[in-house]
This record gives sequence, C-alpha cells and structure tokens, in this order.
Amino acid sequence: MFRLLSVRVAAATLVGVAAGAGGSFALAGSISSPAEKAAALNRLAAVATTDSSTAPAPAPASAPQPIPAQMLGADVPVPIAPSILRERNGWLVSDGKTLLAVYAGAAGNDPSVGRVVIVSQNVAAGKQTVRAIDAGSTGELTITAAPLGRAAEASAQTGSLRLRTAGGRLLTLDLGTGRISREPHGAPLP
Repeated sequence: MFRLLSVRVAAATLVGVAAGAGGSFALAGSISSPAEKAAALNRLAAVATTDSSTAPAPAPASAPQPIPAQMLGADVPVPIAPSILRERNGWLVSDGKTLLAVYAGAAGNDPSVGRVVIVSQNVAAGKQTVRAIDAGSTGELTITAAPLGRAAEASAQTGSLRLRTAGGRLLTLDLGTGRISREPHGAPLP
C-alpha cells in the first residue's frame, strides 16, 4: 500500500509540475455576480498582505522518500501531452533525491515514429528536465524489461531499459547517455 501511494504521489507531482510549466489554470463559472467577484478579491487582498514574505522558504525537514524501481500501470497519470507522446507504458524510480520516469510509445503527431520521453527531477534543487528521444520508423515502443525493486533505486537511474518495437524488434535505451540502440549488437539507430 505504501509503495503504491508513493508512486501516485510521484506521478501527481510530475503532473503538477508539467501542468504548471505548460498549462494554465482557469476558474470559470464559479463566481457569477459582480458582488461575489468583489468579495473574492477582498479576501485575496486580505490574505496576500498577511501571508506575503520575502524570506525564502526553509527546505523540507523530511527524510528522502525513495521509490523502488517499478513499471507504471495504466492508472498512473502521464505528465506528457498527447501531442508529444502516445504513451504505451512507463517506468519510475527514485532514490529520494532524484526521480526518473520513462514513458514509451509513439510520437503524438506520427504513430509510425517510436518515441521515449525521459522525465528527470532533482527533488532537492526543484529542477526538472524532459527529453524526447525518437527511435525512427519503428512504430509504437513498449518497455519490456527494466531494473525493478528496492535494490535498483540508485543504480537504475543510469542503467538501461529494453524496448520492443511494434514489429517485435528489440531495442535498448541507455539511461546514462539517452541513446537507443538495436539488440544484440548495440549499434546506434540512425
């Protein structure tokens, strides 16, 4: 139960960061009259003046919460827009300081192009990078083998994942370099 909750929290964090970075939030239709709008603005002004501070917020005092390496199920939200990736499946790991999520599928604008999106976060620094890697005209990619479990929390972040193309060909994604290569020779794809 705890591991499932941690995955959902991590996934929700990724969704929140992605939505905050590229999305917009709207509060349409919930305030209907000019009097309600004025009252809401007055409440906001009263809170904003008392809660504002120029001092930086202290770092969280909680201990890092690792997430064992695991495949992501269909019930986990994907923080990647469908225009970028038509997601097939995913994989997630965290050592408590950094988090790495990999999503495999096809390019959002061309289902014949296999695509992997790597989302990495430095939790302590509050930084995130999102990298899309195309495998060429392979069709949809699926993660078929990946490091799993608690023993892989740190080492898996620079390991490799095995991918399968729509036609059944095996590929390897090197997480350290971000390169996709063919199996078994390891020749990089063009």
